[in-house]
Amino acid sequence: MADVTTPCATLQPDRETLARRLCERYASIVDDPEALIAALLRPLPSTLWANPRRLSREELQAILAADGIASTPLPWSSHGLRLSEGARPGRHWGFLAGLFQVQEEASMLPVEFLDPHPGERVLDLCAAPGNKTAQIALAMANRGTVMANDLKKGRLAALRQTIKRLGLLNVAITCQDGQAIGARAGGFDRVLVDAPCTCEGTFRKVTQPTISDAGFRSRRAAVQLRLLERALRLTRPGGRIVYSTCTLAPEENEAVVDTLLHRYPGDVRLLPARLPGLDGAAGLTGWQGRTFDPSLADTLRLWPHHNDTGGFFVAVLERSAGAPVIRDPAWFRPPEEAREWLQPLTDRFGIAASAFQGVVPVKRGNKHLHLAPEDHRYPEAPAPVMLGLPAVRRRSLPVKPTTAAAMLYGHAAVRNCLGLDTAQAQAHLDREVIFPRREQLGDCTGPGYVVLRYRGYTLGLGQLIYDRETGKPRILSLMPKAWAKDAATLTPEEGG
Repeated sequence: MADVTTPCATLQPDRETLARRLCERYASIVDDPEALIAALLRPLPSTLWANPRRLSREELQAILAADGIASTPLPWSSHGLRLSEGARPGRHWGFLAGLFQVQEEASMLPVEFLDPHPGERVLDLCAAPGNKTAQIALAMANRGTVMANDLKKGRLAALRQTIKRLGLLNVAITCQDGQAIGARAGGFDRVLVDAPCTCEGTFRKVTQPTISDAGFRSRRAAVQLRLLERALRLTRPGGRIVYSTCTLAPEENEAVVDTLLHRYPGDVRLLPARLPGLDGAAGLTGWQGRTFDPSLADTLRLWPHHNDTGGFFVAVLERSAGAPVIRDPAWFRPPEEAREWLQPLTDRFGIAASAFQGVVPVKRGNKHLHLAPEDHRYPEAPAPVMLGLPAVRRRSLPVKPTTAAAMLYGHAAVRNCLGLDTAQAQAHLDREVIFPRREQLGDCTGPGYVVLRYRGYTLGLGQLIYDRETGKPRILSLMPKAWAKDAATLTPEEGG
């Protein structure tokens, strides 16, 4: 058989060749080209942040350490951790218990600069896969309104699962081109535009990195500018806009912001994007013969070799006080009888009604009862495809609490809850039958749904049944298939 060789033109360049090509493009603006190349060729560290509604960063560190995972705090973040080499946090039980979220360090930055507060209305214009949405919602203490929008419906599945696993009440998911969102969405105190880009900064994260051509960068920049202009129209006077990308290209970063400043003089100004403990470089004030507004130096460039991260760009903008005001949509108040559907949580588990203070039940179709904050103001248009947290499955007999609700409120359960040992906890996560010991059932009143805990944290929901012939108890794991699938496929580098 004759030898067959692949023509050179069809061979893909190796990673080092691509890294050097990328570095050559930015050699005039990066401080240490060789250090950049070396960083691009190293594996990306695994990072995550603790869910502040469930535990502190120090408590999470102790849990991870007990399971052999060393971690160090991110110096600029109050919740972030960097893990030891080789860690696979997506397979840790704490991930499925909603104790933490896996996210690349550089990707955590935009929400830190957005600085959302409880009770505000915040728009995440390009939300999927949802890590930044989750950061926003939790920073707002599950109050107010987070409108999480994305153009592609298929990208919303991961966002839905994140909302349920982390117990987010204040998110309304919408699906529309962010460039077309109008006044019926309401006005916003803060808007995040984490724009689609050429993704050069994710070089360390992807299996087959590519370098985009000038035409693609130009097309991306046009979309980015339109998204940023739309954010400007939707932001209240004195409100904040954070524009971010995961690319190194000035055409998509400083140039886009510079164009906005010149198109809307006096309507918006740049704020300094700096964080103590983060080695960030100043934004450019010029590129390839074009001069930018001097205030572009206040933007942030994150080079991979400075903090051992991906590449990133962040600009923090403030809307002027003279901008027009968009009225908020009214909040639909559900009938009080809707609270009767919470009985599977209050009666079965003995969760006090005070646990639901500040939360209202919302009927969404015939399948679920959802929970949302009292001060939530969801958009009139686009209509949300998901609103609040699904809490009770109304079609089930008996009416079934969701795993998401059990995990959010399970700490307040005083009956029909039990602690699992390590083998039982793993069986639950693997969706296998659990065989409890009699002494574990002391708080159980009989067959039915039970809150499952592990090491003091709610792990999920099970169904306690007794064998008709032997009377022996067993617990059916109600771990959602989608959650287990997500954990099985999550890699340490995921979470952008």
